[in-house]
Amino acid sequence: MPAPPVSALKQIENLDPNLVEKVREKFFDEVQKNPNEYDHNDLDEIRNNPWQIQRFLLENHLNYELCIKSLLIAMKWRFEQQVRQLLRYDFPLEYYQSNYIVSYGRDRNDAKVIYFRANIHQKTSEWNPILKKFFLYQIEQIDQDADGKGVTLVIDCNKIGLNNLDLDLLKFIVTTFSKYYPKLFDAIIIHQLPFFLQYVFKLVQQWLPEDDRKFFHMTNEKTIWNHLVPERIPNFFRSLTKEKGDILKENFDNNILSAKRFVESKGKKFGLKINDEKKLNYLNAYV
Repeated sequence: MPAPPVSALKQIENLDPNLVEKVREKFFDEVQKNPNEYDHNDLDEIRNNPWQIQRFLLENHLNYELCIKSLLIAMKWRFEQQVRQLLRYDFPLEYYQSNYIVSYGRDRNDAKVIYFRANIHQKTSEWNPILKKFFLYQIEQIDQDADGKGVTLVIDCNKIGLNNLDLDLLKFIVTTFSKYYPKLFDAIIIHQLPFFLQYVFKLVQQWLPEDDRKFFHMTNEKTIWNHLVPERIPNFFRSLTKEKGDILKENFDNNILSAKRFVESKGKKFGLKINDEKKLNYLNAYV
């Protein structure tokens, strides 16, 4: 069950319980107008877990009307994206083997770290919607298993090229935190962004609410260790930072399908066609 990070505990102490209850009552009044637009699991959490309301109140500076609006939007979005229905088996094996988007270790504040390997990404219209769902799946698992320590997102841009740049995906990843998982992230780090792409840093800042921009950082080989711990990094980050890291090894069961089998078995569900698996061949160098 989602739980508030330590950084939000003091703010929660000052929250009026009556305001939380007022938001809850108004929220369910609005839900009754179109109950089929929401997931019953999300509704149960809002009934029973105060943090699911508190986080939206804090994100909206305790503004009652804005909180209701953003909470309704977020819950409708979760239903449309079928966040609760996403399973480990809904994504191709290559996503896991390449550590495309992976949760691993903790940072210096003991927050969980999730890595997005932007430097190996290639935009494809066929697979990008599935990659977005893969990110949602990872974030949802972290949020549901929250231990109060928050999350740090590391966007690895070391040796990134123009062919790897995908502003649509980047915006989706960054804004998902603030819009739909408020107060979850502890920091967003863009690591080793080349000089010719420095404008991306300013773009990302604009996508974030003003209050969240203080959690946004750009790092290099030296400053990254202000946030991460050398002994807690994955192997793909090790090779780029010249620090020792752990090799990620995992045995995958047969229910996680290779791209080819994924297209054959689940292509219709995800709008994929025969031979679309070849669009993921670029990941073979990283598995």
